[in-house]
Amino acid sequence: MSDSDPELALRELNATGTGWCEQAVGTDSWYDRREYARQVAALCALAPAGTGPVLLAALNDPDGPYDLVPAQRELLPETTEHVQVLGAALADLDDADADPDRWVAAALTLIKYRPQRPYIGEPWDGARRETWARAEKFLAGRPVSVRQAVFDGLTVPGEDSDGRIKLIKIVLSGGGLDSAGWLDRLSGQAWLGFNWWSWGLNDLTWESIQARARAGRAHPAALATWRRTRIERSMSDLSDEGDRMWPIPNVGERWADRAVADIEAMPEECRAAWHALLVHCPLGADKAKPTTAWRKTARSLLDAVGGDEFTARLDDWLPLVGQARTLPLRMTTCCPGHLADASPRTIDRYNVGLLWGLIWMRAMLPPSEETLRSLGQIAERAARKISGHGPASPKLANLAVAALVDADHPAALAQLARLASRLTYKSTLRIVEKGLTKHAEALGVGREDVEEMALPGFGLPLADKLGDCAYELEVRGVDAVLVWRNADGKVVKAPPAQVRKEHGEELKELKATVTDVGATLIATRDRLEGLLRRDRTWTVEQWRERFLDHPLARTLARRLIWTIDGVACCWGGDALRTVDDTVFEPTADATVRLWHPVDDPTAVLAWRAFLARHAVTQPFKQAHREQYLLTDAERATGTYSNRFAAHIVRQHRLNALLSRRGWSYVQHRDNGASYDAPWVALPDWGLRAELNIAGISDASVDGVFDTMVTDQLWFARDGRTPVPLEEVPPVVLSEVMRDVDLFVAAAGVGNDPNWFDGGPQGRYRDYWSQNSFGDLTPTAQTRREVLAELIPRLAIGNRCTFTDRFLEVRGDLHTYRIHCGSGNILIAPDDRYLCIIPDSAKAKEPEMFLPFEGDTRLAEIISKALLLAADKKIKDPVILHQL
Repeated sequence: MSDSDPELALRELNATGTGWCEQAVGTDSWYDRREYARQVAALCALAPAGTGPVLLAALNDPDGPYDLVPAQRELLPETTEHVQVLGAALADLDDADADPDRWVAAALTLIKYRPQRPYIGEPWDGARRETWARAEKFLAGRPVSVRQAVFDGLTVPGEDSDGRIKLIKIVLSGGGLDSAGWLDRLSGQAWLGFNWWSWGLNDLTWESIQARARAGRAHPAALATWRRTRIERSMSDLSDEGDRMWPIPNVGERWADRAVADIEAMPEECRAAWHALLVHCPLGADKAKPTTAWRKTARSLLDAVGGDEFTARLDDWLPLVGQARTLPLRMTTCCPGHLADASPRTIDRYNVGLLWGLIWMRAMLPPSEETLRSLGQIAERAARKISGHGPASPKLANLAVAALVDADHPAALAQLARLASRLTYKSTLRIVEKGLTKHAEALGVGREDVEEMALPGFGLPLADKLGDCAYELEVRGVDAVLVWRNADGKVVKAPPAQVRKEHGEELKELKATVTDVGATLIATRDRLEGLLRRDRTWTVEQWRERFLDHPLARTLARRLIWTIDGVACCWGGDALRTVDDTVFEPTADATVRLWHPVDDPTAVLAWRAFLARHAVTQPFKQAHREQYLLTDAERATGTYSNRFAAHIVRQHRLNALLSRRGWSYVQHRDNGASYDAPWVALPDWGLRAELNIAGISDASVDGVFDTMVTDQLWFARDGRTPVPLEEVPPVVLSEVMRDVDLFVAAAGVGNDPNWFDGGPQGRYRDYWSQNSFGDLTPTAQTRREVLAELIPRLAIGNRCTFTDRFLEVRGDLHTYRIHCGSGNILIAPDDRYLCIIPDSAKAKEPEMFLPFEGDTRLAEIISKALLLAADKKIKDPVILHQL
C-alpha cells in the first residue's frame, strides 16, 4: 500500500461501506457487513508503520473525521479485533525465523480474516490486493508440512469459498501432499461440489482414489462420493473408471454394505464373477425395461454366478433396500457454504442404477413370494416423501413396481393391490394402476375385482411350533401380532435364544409374514373405507369369497355393516344378524353393498347399540360416521358450499392428508403461477369435487406457502361444469365434506397446541382461540357422544362431567376443560390455557371397548383426562410449571 494514501482510501471505503451496511440492516444477509469489517481491517493492518493505529482511533472517535452510519459503528469492536489479529498474522508471515507452527497459524488466520478477492479497482482496493499477494507468495514457498496443514485447513466442507480455489492451487503446486485427510472429509458429502472451489480438486481426488486402490487400500466412502458427483452434477467429463472399481455398490446403505461383505468373503473366482455381473447392471435407471442385448449378456453372467446363488443372495439383500443409511451424508441445501445433514432415508442414485440391473436379472429367474414382497416394500419406501425433498427415489419406486407388473405370480398381483391403497406418489401410482388394469383385462374382469381377488390369505389362521415354543398370529384391529407360548403354555415376549439359534431362517420368514399381514390389513382397511363413496356392489358369492369368509379380509369385513338387497346386517357372535339380532341368511341372487348411515339415518342409534352389545370395534367409523347433510345456506348458494371456508391450514400437512385420501394436488408457491385447486375424482358418479384454497403468507425458503386459507367447495361434471349441490348424491356429498372436515381439523392451525400464541406475529391468535374452543364440528360431536358413553366406565368417571363442548375433569389442584374437538385444555374458572403436547400425556390408556378405530384424538382426550384427574402425580416439568 506504499503507493496509496491510507487516509483517503479509508474515507472512500467508508463511503462505499455505508451502502453495504445499510442494505444489510433488517435482512438475513451478513455478507456485506462482514466484508466491510474485513476490508477496513486489511487497510489498517497494511498501512505504513504507525498509521494503522491512528486510522483505527479516528474511526472509533464519534467526533472524528469519518461519518459512519449506526450499522458501521456497531461493527467497530469487531473491526478493531480484526486489525489486531490480522496485523499479528502478517508479522509472523514476514518473520523468516518463525517456526512452522507459527507460519501455519498465521497463514490460516490470514485466510480466515481475508477480504474477498480484488476485482473492483477502487482506490481503497490496494489493501485487498496486497493481502492476497502476501498470502499467495507465502504459500508458494513453504515446506510440505506447512502446505499440508494449510491444505487441510482450506479443504473443509461448508467453509466460505471466495478465492479459496486460488490458494488451494498454490498449495498443491509444490507437490508432495498427502490427500488422505481430504478423502476422509469428502466421504461424508453427498457429492463433490459442496462449494464451487471443490471443483478444482477433481484431478487430485481421482488420482488419490486410484492411488489408494492400487495400493490395496481402497477408500469406499470417497469413491461413493465421486460416483454420486458424476450423476448428481451431470459431469460427463469426470472419469467413469470409478464405476468399475471395487467395491461396485456404494457403501453407506444397508443392502450395499451386506452385498460388499458377502462378496468379499467369497473365493476369488466367485468374486470375479460377481464383479463382472455388477459392472453390467447399470444400463440406465431411466430405462423402463432392459434391451435384448443387455438380457443376453446378463444371462451369461448369471450362469457364471449361478442362478440359485444369485437368487439366494439377492433375496437376502432386497429386504434391506430403502432402510436407514449406515453412513450419514451432508449436502448443499441452497447455495455454497450452506450444508445440512441429509435424511437417513436418502437413497444413493448410483446404487439405484445397480438395483435396476439386479432387479431385472432377478426377474429373469423364477419368482418367489419373498422377492415380490421385498419389491413391494422397496416401492413403498422409495415413494415415501422426505421433508423438503419429495419421494426418496421415484426411479427406484417405479422400477420395483414395473418388476411386479412384469411378474407372473399371484403374490405380485397381491403386492400391486396393496400398493394401490398405500402409495400417494402419483407417478408410481399410475404404474400400479396400469398394471392392475393389464391383469384385469387378461382375466376379463374389472380392476376392482382384480384387487379383491388378489388379496392374499397368508395361510391364516397361522399357528405352529418352533422347537418347544408355540406361536400364533393374531389380528388385533388392523395390527398383526405374533403371540409366543413356552413349553408350559405361558405367554412370553419372544422365543428363547435356543429357538432363535436353531430356527433363525424360519423366524426371519415368520417376522416378514407378520409385517406383510399388518401392511395388507391397513391397505385393505383403507380400500374398504374408500368404497363408502363408491357405487360398488357384489354378488353374495363374490362377497363371501372376497370378504366374509376370506382368511384375512374377514377380520375386517365381519366388523362392518352390509346391505343385502336392502337389508342391513352385521356379523354378531357366530352368524350374520340384522340390527335386532335376527339371524339373516342372504339369497344366492342378492346384491351386496356397504351400508352408509346417510342412507339409513333412523337406524344409526340401533346399530351403535348392536356394536356395543356384541363388543364389535369397527375398523373405521361406520355406524358412528359423521353425516354431512345439505343446509339451507348451501341450497341458497346453489353450486358451492362455504361450510369449510376461511380456515387456516398448514400446507405441508394438508398435502399429506390430500394424498392419503386420494385427492390430487400440487403445492402452491409464492411465485405468481396459477395452480389447480385440490380435487378428487368420483368416477362412479361422473363427478369431481374441488376445494378452493389460496396461499396467504410465510413462504418458506423454497417458495412454498407454509399456510393456506380454504374457500369454496364445489362439484363439477364434464370437466368444469358446476353441479347444483342438490343434485349430488347424499352419500357422495357427505363423504367429500367429511374429507374436507378432516383436512381442516388435522391440518388447521386451530387444533395445533403449538399455535396457541397465534403463530407468526400472533396474527392467528383469534382464529386459534375460536377453533380450539368453539362449536363442535360433526366429527367432534360424534367424539363427544362416544366419550359420554366411555368415560363413566372409567375409574375417573366420578370426576368427569360434560358440557356442550367440553369434557370437564376435576383434579386435586384444578378443574380442567378439555375441548372435545381440538383436545386443547382450559383451566377453570378463569379459562387459563394449559398446553399439553400429546406426547407428554403419559397416562396409560385403559383396556376398554372402543366402537371404532382410527380416531387418535379420542384416545388423546382419554389420556389427558386420566393424566389431569391425578394432577398431583404429574412429574413433567413443562406441565407442572403451568399448573
